[in-house]
Amino acid sequence: MKKISSFFALAIAAVTLFSGCGPTPFTGKPGSSGKTLEMLVVAKQSVYSGTTKQVIDSIFASPQIALNQPEPCFDLVHISPSSFEDNAMFQSHRNILILDVNPQNINKIYLEQDKWSTPQIVIRITASDKRSLDSMLLVKNERMLSEYYNQEYRRMDKVFSSAPGIKIQNKIKGKYGFSLTIPEEFELAKMREESDFTWLLKRTKDFDLYLYIFSRPATSSNDFEQATILDNIDTMLRRYVPGPSEGSYPGVERRLDSYSRDVVLADDLNAVETRGLWCTHNDFMGGPYVSYTFSLPGSDLVYTVMGCVYSPSGRNRMVMKRDLLMQLDGICRSIKTEKTIAEN
Repeated sequence: MKKISSFFALAIAAVTLFSGCGPTPFTGKPGSSGKTLEMLVVAKQSVYSGTTKQVIDSIFASPQIALNQPEPCFDLVHISPSSFEDNAMFQSHRNILILDVNPQNINKIYLEQDKWSTPQIVIRITASDKRSLDSMLLVKNERMLSEYYNQEYRRMDKVFSSAPGIKIQNKIKGKYGFSLTIPEEFELAKMREESDFTWLLKRTKDFDLYLYIFSRPATSSNDFEQATILDNIDTMLRRYVPGPSEGSYPGVERRLDSYSRDVVLADDLNAVETRGLWCTHNDFMGGPYVSYTFSLPGSDLVYTVMGCVYSPSGRNRMVMKRDLLMQLDGICRSIKTEKTIAEN
């Protein structure tokens, strides 16, 4: 088993949600545009070349881990500063990286949220030369990735909150003591009162998305070790989720590595994020998954929220698994504890 590498930084979701929308309440700024996990790189061609382009590709366009096919972390779109300036369409994009190299520049990184639209993150790097630019990119790559991924989660929460599945959300809140922002497209497939197991799903002609929520009593300091988390996932899925054929059942694909790391969710909630591939034993279904395992203050239970993508190439040739997984990742990361629920 492996830890997530430094270049991955923050988990990697969703079919293209919207290309843009109207003014956002309270801000008056237009809704941000762009596809899921798409980034505009604003730079002169002389800057976006050679080692600088290699560094940018290694940070933002390297293959996402734990997918069963190669897909980049971000889709990069390069445009020149002259095309970007005073162009409202480009400036409304939600992920923007601006690279400015000039001998008179101070080497510095500027970050601005919701500058031209919302939600949006704009990172501007000024450097006196390309070597300094490359150095700053490498030193701050994790922070930049974190900011861009957090922006993607903000965007998804905004979209999902606009059309929530209220009944399912209320059931989850009443059962587990925390809430998730569940889009109305999801249906409740199973909720076991005696076992604290819940299964939600979204089915389309192109792909299926599965969301599992379950808990177990805390037993030892090993509760948050990767091996314990994966064993518990296997046990719960085999027990409660039937496979497509007799004798089949879903579980973690153990022939390939899973990746885990410690993260902090809303309300300073510590969790272990785990990523890898799932498979159906004695059958052929499978795909990528992401899960978060955590405990709540004052509780003696360990909770896991897990999202799985099933998108076989025969059914879907257009939507990237990376984007579908981000949709599930956004739901998992929308956890709000009783503290937040009470404040709202």
